[in-house]
Amino acid sequence: LQIGAELIGNDSVIAASEIVSVAIEALERAGVSGITVDFTMPDLIDILAAGPLPLNEAQIAEVRGELDMKDAGGLNAMGATGYLPLIEATGPFDEAMVKLRRFDMDGLLNSRLDGVAQIAESIRGKARLTLDPTERHGFEYQNWFGFTLYADTFVGALGRGGSYEIGHSDGETEAAVGFS
Repeated sequence: LQIGAELIGNDSVIAASEIVSVAIEALERAGVSGITVDFTMPDLIDILAAGPLPLNEAQIAEVRGELDMKDAGGLNAMGATGYLPLIEATGPFDEAMVKLRRFDMDGLLNSRLDGVAQIAESIRGKARLTLDPTERHGFEYQNWFGFTLYADTFVGALGRGGSYEIGHSDGETEAAVGFS
């Protein structure tokens, strides 16, 4: 059984906060407790690879793989040491966000980090908050933020969501936030 919700035409912090809140409330109404919201930034590697930490397409895939496995040795072996701080910026939200902001010395990620922090603040107290900035499993089509819902009494993810673009047959795109 699966349900979902989308806000089409808007991927603002306000819309994203509402979608995450609705997802939490839906789980609570279904009797789920001990909820954790794990945030991610699915296009983070693309942004860094196109800017301060350049990588070609093959290297991007390899770095993503090493980050997915949290393999510091693998990143070292391929010479991608600039990406090592992203492994450390994983865990309880507030601590991970401090590490991620320290990593963002050029301010390239500032607006994205501010947005994710605002979304997290809007649900503080409703769920535990964690951050894994490079998580990509299940977020192939999301862009600036994504989230996975977990609960103490369940194994695995209960839901996933985030922001994405919707393509239309006429070539137009629309922004949306949603979860399922």
